[in-house]
Amino acid sequence: MDEQNFFEELDRRIAKYSLLCHPFYRAWTSGELTRDDLGHYAAAYYHHVAAFPTYLSAFHSRLPDGALRRAVLHNLWEEEIDGVAHSELWLDFAEGMGNGRDAVKDAKPIPQVEALIGGFRAAAREQPAAAVLAALYAYESQVPEIAKVKAEGLRAHYGADERACRYFTVHETADVHHSRVWAGRLARELQTNPESAGEALEAAESAARSLWGALDGIEERRQARRARAH
Repeated sequence: MDEQNFFEELDRRIAKYSLLCHPFYRAWTSGELTRDDLGHYAAAYYHHVAAFPTYLSAFHSRLPDGALRRAVLHNLWEEEIDGVAHSELWLDFAEGMGNGRDAVKDAKPIPQVEALIGGFRAAAREQPAAAVLAALYAYESQVPEIAKVKAEGLRAHYGADERACRYFTVHETADVHHSRVWAGRLARELQTNPESAGEALEAAESAARSLWGALDGIEERRQARRARAH
């Protein structure tokens, strides 16, 4: 499989689980959620946001010296050190939707988010570099468009201030760069280890499916709350 065909197949597999097509995000963009729904979402999804740097750290720790290890470290630096840590920006959003910061941090993740975290951690610790890069790309390549739509929805439908929107406005641009870095490093990795292409495609699809599954869990709980209210 040549590089162009590989990336076409990679994007096709990720698109099967395009998060903007998920019912929860469609409800977000159409103004159908409540601030309580967004508060529950912010609390549930926080654990993946907070864990993301640990995926990078685990991956970085087992790489040999070289450009890839430095690229992973740079992404980790941007997540946790450059400006405000991204997990703190997420907590600003959670607080804006009515949550207490400590309560969000102390809450147990829902099973689908636990599965998402476990999948990314296992990949970062155990899978070949091409597979890890593909999983990171499956996540961060979707984030810029999602972040833009979310920020627009928060302002238009839910009365969110700029502090509550800041996580999303940062990621409208930050993950454009990150996803390009992952794609470039993945292309180089496959030039060296072309036999990793199949495993990379599987890892990307698995990551995209797990991200979709996390939203499934959040949406199921939203529908259950609606049913109880009626």
